[in-house]
Amino acid sequence: MGSPPLLFLSFWTMSGMAERAVGLGIVGLGRFAAFCLPAFSSLPEVRVVAVADTDRARAQNLAPAGARVYQDYRDLLSDPEVEVVVISTPPYLHAPIAIQAAKAGKHLFVEKPLALSPKEATEVIQAAEKANVKLTVNYVLRYHPLHKLAQTLVHSKIFGELLYVALVNLATDEGLPPEHWFWDLKRSGGIHIEHGVHFFDLVNQLVGRAPSHVEGGCQRRPDGRIDRVWAIVRYGEEVLATFYHSFGRPRIIERTTLKLGLSFGEIELAGWIPTKISLLGSVREEDLEELRSVIGSSLRVLGGGERKVVEAEVVAPDREGEYRRAVQASLLDLIHAVREGRSPQVTPADALRSLEIAWQASQTFLSN
Repeated sequence: MGSPPLLFLSFWTMSGMAERAVGLGIVGLGRFAAFCLPAFSSLPEVRVVAVADTDRARAQNLAPAGARVYQDYRDLLSDPEVEVVVISTPPYLHAPIAIQAAKAGKHLFVEKPLALSPKEATEVIQAAEKANVKLTVNYVLRYHPLHKLAQTLVHSKIFGELLYVALVNLATDEGLPPEHWFWDLKRSGGIHIEHGVHFFDLVNQLVGRAPSHVEGGCQRRPDGRIDRVWAIVRYGEEVLATFYHSFGRPRIIERTTLKLGLSFGEIELAGWIPTKISLLGSVREEDLEELRSVIGSSLRVLGGGERKVVEAEVVAPDREGEYRRAVQASLLDLIHAVREGRSPQVTPADALRSLEIAWQASQTFLSN
């Protein structure tokens, strides 16, 4: 299938990155950090100088050659070669570690969520502002080419106004035994906060503002674990968004779909890390060339009168490769922001706004 000609260009081919490599320190070396470490280490703009984990043997096994290994993250924060700290611990530790890292003068790359509550997140943001350090959250989906394509299509208004969003995330619980921190609300914050913030942020970017109303709920297993959550988010009278997450599928049949309904069309992304985007709609004849410049050769005109009926499918089959490149792009955006004296693409305000939605949607079960 055709690919959009510009959106698949590497983020890091931009100019201005010839300076020395930035010293990176990573706190928390669980499964996601184990995925990110080689991705970060392969970037010429980055030098992983230190790692920290309470499991010293695991840290020593994963640490790149030459990186110092600490068991106590506070020792890493005292390391003068560490300029940017990646915080990839369980969520309940994000805020306290980020605040200490900011006080130590380190720029902050925090795995989602920023914190477990808006109050904690505000304290992190204030600490970063006081220390004059940059702060971003790793909303990796923002940097995926198919999500960027969806945002371009929505904002172009070629298919009219965005009217609704429907997310269905049927995820696996393999690798999440009952004792895993994921199930502990005091450590994870619950599914909306630990996982859903990705999608709340995406929809905020599509709509371009904060919602006017949020509600949510959950369902529990017989043993009390919350494995299904839902949320309804309204953006005034213009956009309605629904979100459903469940964690109980076998990995082999995991499925995530994100559907966007517009005045004159529909867009659907398939996959948690999407591998396909499909669209069907009608456009004015004078908009066809603009749409073709965005979609590429996969655009098909099916007929019609004054408004042409079109469909297209764009694929990104290298799921792991796109995931890795998006993670790299997220970190490199922070590095650009530091060097250029600007805000990162995922701003502290973005991180707080998405967390506020997750918090509001979770109140029915967080308060119990």
